[in-house]
Amino acid sequence: MEHERLTPSPFESWDDLRFFLVTTQKGSLAKAASHIGVTQPTVSRRIENLEERLGVRLFDRLPSGVTLTIEGESILDAAKLIEEKVLEIQMNVSGLDKRLEGKVRVSVTDGFASYWIAPRLHAFQELYPNISFELLCSVEPADALKWETDIGIQFRRPSGADLVATRVATFHFVPWASPAYLSRCGTPRNADDLLGHRLLDHIAYHGDDGDWSEWYGLASAANRICYRTNSSAALLSAIQSGLGIALLPTYSLDCVTGVVPLDIGVRTRSDVWLSYHPALRGTARFRVALEWIKSLFDRKSWLWFRDEFHAPVCREHPTP
Repeated sequence: MEHERLTPSPFESWDDLRFFLVTTQKGSLAKAASHIGVTQPTVSRRIENLEERLGVRLFDRLPSGVTLTIEGESILDAAKLIEEKVLEIQMNVSGLDKRLEGKVRVSVTDGFASYWIAPRLHAFQELYPNISFELLCSVEPADALKWETDIGIQFRRPSGADLVATRVATFHFVPWASPAYLSRCGTPRNADDLLGHRLLDHIAYHGDDGDWSEWYGLASAANRICYRTNSSAALLSAIQSGLGIALLPTYSLDCVTGVVPLDIGVRTRSDVWLSYHPALRGTARFRVALEWIKSLFDRKSWLWFRDEFHAPVCREHPTP
């Protein structure tokens, strides 16, 4: 019997599509090469070989990077689907989806990581000693669709249509100061009083989806922003040192010292979103880590994360 002749595939291996997807995600050959861990000529050669076998041009090469052609866009969704299936096969074959071991990466702001997640991690690791957390702290959240993180916690609603995204909490912010600063400079009684004080600011407050209009107005009118940072830890340290007044989340009452909240009618709020790649739902270590992360926002246990505002009341607040 004459063997049936198979039509040659334009894809020599999964790596062909992997190089294509990473280049699409990173927007340049150089960034794709850095992410994969190869040289730029290697990425360029692999893409060119794929284009030659397909008989189409997948990318337009520009001075600033690359953009998908119409032909490239036409295979993008299928390539993503293949990526998910390959990952699923790899996890099933290796058994990683069944074992409660390995690493879970969580992208989160440094403040919530430092003052809320890290102090509670010991309880999780008592239950799951073979699962390690990698906290990726940045103002700009890592992209779960690009496999930069497993779980994302952020103040902007994730834009990726393929992501699983859930609003898990509302953070409420009020002004805070150190007792030393208030003793030296006086305690403001209302929003207008803040105009005469030294104000501190966080860059992230100007980039999320929260309601910051009142704070923006005060900061602009005061024209006395004497300190601005992109680090929550650095902001807290500045407040503790007596440098000035700044906004902090109300949950700070349960986890930081050396500062007191000011009940002067100034408050802001921002939604908190949790997101992840749907392909991870079948992985055991991811599932238990996800449920534990969600428990950190339990609104029954922690009134700070509810939609309605609850004023932090500090007994150490000095009498003006």
